[in-house]
Amino acid sequence: MLKEKLEKLVQPEIVNQILATEKERILLSCEEDGELDLTVSKVGDRGYVPKSMEYPRNKDGGPLSLLAQIHFSEMPHLGDFPKTGLLAFYIDYFDDLTGLDFDDQTNPNGFRVLYFETVDEASYSAEEQDKLFEAVDEDFYPVVDGAFRLRGEVVKQVVLKESYDFEQAYGGEFYDLLDAWTGEDEEKMDALFELDNSSSQLGGYPFFTQQDPRLGDEEAHHDTLLFQLDSGDGIMWGDMGVGNFFINREDLKRKDFSNVLYNWDCY
Repeated sequence: MLKEKLEKLVQPEIVNQILATEKERILLSCEEDGELDLTVSKVGDRGYVPKSMEYPRNKDGGPLSLLAQIHFSEMPHLGDFPKTGLLAFYIDYFDDLTGLDFDDQTNPNGFRVLYFETVDEASYSAEEQDKLFEAVDEDFYPVVDGAFRLRGEVVKQVVLKESYDFEQAYGGEFYDLLDAWTGEDEEKMDALFELDNSSSQLGGYPFFTQQDPRLGDEEAHHDTLLFQLDSGDGIMWGDMGVGNFFINREDLKRKDFSNVLYNWDCY
């Protein structure tokens, strides 16, 4: 199906180049599913935080909010990603940039990525976490309105949107190559662009409403898309934006989530 669509848009040798970039990702869907347990895969709500650690906070001591958490035993397995354990993403809803530091996008003062090998320890309850937020009297800028169960399926993807991954795959800049591939035919360019259906996912290729912060790096350290959350019903990054978290592939293999690059942008 994809090959047939590509053959209508570009020359055979370009079709082969594009198909050679195909890789698997876990495509995520968000569903309303009533009250959710602290340990399930979800977007929004309160998450699993064992009482043996301090609840994650921003540089001013305010509590960070759960953006999403992935319980890998509920997901299909994907390449170098963990098979078990829980991976959680926390960001700062008390900050109008939701914890993003443009000068250093790995600065964890406004976000945190936490990995737990098991969920056997007692966690702060949802009520105990609620009280942390009730104690803070500041403006609140939530990305997620509500709580949504996350489910995943393995789906293949090619890279056809402007990104560090695109330049690494094809050895050239996005618009230069699209012009060459399509003879500057804008309808063909748009059609190619739509064939890369990047969305909420684990792994695969990212997309941006503005620009990949890794562009310009000959060899970016954060070379792998860890998690991406797209805007949709009940989820909104600014004006229909997207949030991405990147990691080094070797760190991912080691389950070392201490050095993650956080980004979000919007139209």
